[in-house]
Amino acid sequence: MPVEVVGVKDVLAGLSFIDVDMRQRIRIAIDPIMRSVADKAKSFVPDNGSVLSGWSKTSNPAINYRPFPKYDANTVKAGIGYNAGENRTQKNGFKVSNYVYNVSAAGRIYETAGRNNPQGRAPFQQIDPSRPNTTFGAVQGFEGKKRAREYTYNKPTREYASNNPFAGYQFVTSMPSLTSQPKIKGIRGGGKKTKGRLIFKAWAQDSPKVYDAILQAINATAIQFNKSTEIKKAA
Repeated sequence: MPVEVVGVKDVLAGLSFIDVDMRQRIRIAIDPIMRSVADKAKSFVPDNGSVLSGWSKTSNPAINYRPFPKYDANTVKAGIGYNAGENRTQKNGFKVSNYVYNVSAAGRIYETAGRNNPQGRAPFQQIDPSRPNTTFGAVQGFEGKKRAREYTYNKPTREYASNNPFAGYQFVTSMPSLTSQPKIKGIRGGGKKTKGRLIFKAWAQDSPKVYDAILQAINATAIQFNKSTEIKKAA
């Protein structure tokens, strides 16, 4: 004798309810926390006197090339904000919603400088952190001799003609260390791309609150779904 499943329509309707209800609950739950992340990120922005003096100076208008973005604390703070909606669809088909952004050029530089090379760009010599004011070898950052040989034969690097070959090192080491994300059980880490000094530093401190709020919203939706949907089986 066949088994008849009663309540399929109710379950399907309930699944549609889950999609809408869960989104709404999650957004309501994380909205104040994400706004707090943006505010905290702004609080990490140093004033103009706390960065290298040359970075906050106005570029010479006579130069015929694109100047390095000037640092201005007010501009960097104004470029940090929170969007409760969605951004455009990415190449992989995904969208990001409820996100904190950092759109100023100087702000992005301050956020990420040193991710790829903790010593900045210094093609000719490397600073030995254990021996102040000394250098050794034709080494690029911490990447080792093999990479150093590649830089030696790389035309753009070989023709690097900065008046100060240690400008990259001085620039990066003048800033606070990059903040890595904490390890949270069940959450995949993002690697060096999630290290930073502004948004990513704020996120490192507050992300556990966001994940907890999301889990609570999911659980609340599940509870509501179970209360409103009943599956009956009859032989």
